[in-house]
Amino acid sequence: MTYPNFDALNFDNRFTRELAADPVLDNSRRQVREAVYSRVKPSHVKQPKLIIHSAEMLAHLGLNATYSSDSDFTETLSGNRLAKGMDAYATCYGGHQFGHW
Repeated sequence: MTYPNFDALNFDNRFTRELAADPVLDNSRRQVREAVYSRVKPSHVKQPKLIIHSAEMLAHLGLNATYSSDSDFTETLSGNRLAKGMDAYATCYGGHQFGHW
């Protein structure tokens, strides 16, 4: 069976193109100010496995449900590879439960 290639998908990186990035490239825990996201390289995981997926979300994205059977699907969504055009980033998370926003 032939599956679409992840590298053929069109990724819209408007978020990272238009919003302020953290100028520090060091991947460490720190206070990030006046930025919405930080640049990151995804962490490689050993032998990722797909446990479950949403057929409804795949359909919403215009992908056939069989798409999730492709190894590139698991490798890409686990962070083991970036597809052509993907822009990796991490967003900041804060909340009152940590004592500050």
